[in-house]
Amino acid sequence: MKVVFLETVEGSGSMGEVRTVAPGYARNYLLPRGLAAPETPTVLARAERLREIEESRQRSQDERARALVGKLEGKPLVMAVRVGEQGRLYGSVTNVDIAQKAGEILGEELDRRRILLPEVIRKVGVYTVPVRLSRSVVPDVQVVVVDVDAPEGVDAAVVELLKPEMEEAPAPTQAFAVSVAQATEDEATDGESEPGTPSA
Repeated sequence: MKVVFLETVEGSGSMGEVRTVAPGYARNYLLPRGLAAPETPTVLARAERLREIEESRQRSQDERARALVGKLEGKPLVMAVRVGEQGRLYGSVTNVDIAQKAGEILGEELDRRRILLPEVIRKVGVYTVPVRLSRSVVPDVQVVVVDVDAPEGVDAAVVELLKPEMEEAPAPTQAFAVSVAQATEDEATDGESEPGTPSA
């Protein structure tokens, strides 16, 4: 069924976009909530104006996101956690933990779904994690996982882990390469939210 999106629905369509969706999804979710309307000449005429509004909103979001990138640049997110033998964590570091730490630096709450972490972190180390601040601004941030009870202290442990990178030598960095497209797909099928539910 072809519909025109009246609002942006994460993982489904942008405001003003014409997309073909499953009839049940349209009837049971999009149309009753006023998120989309069936494709008609009247609605199509309105779609162009909606697209312009959405592009303007997206430009504004991108500008704001670029300003936030400056706050995160050169500031590794230090996660001090309890560690067992062989550097394995007693628990794990999740996208919720990283979102909370990044939010402290940014001075605002960050939705966990913006942290594009493919799997939880279970070992001490330095990780590169993409953060989607807006649709087209996705900087990589460094997440440094250290033992909260490190004999030399947390700060010294962080410096020690980052030293190989600062020397530009081959580092034991565990980088997560995640495509934005894959992350968007994952977000659309997030088990904790109804498909197509806009993210905060």
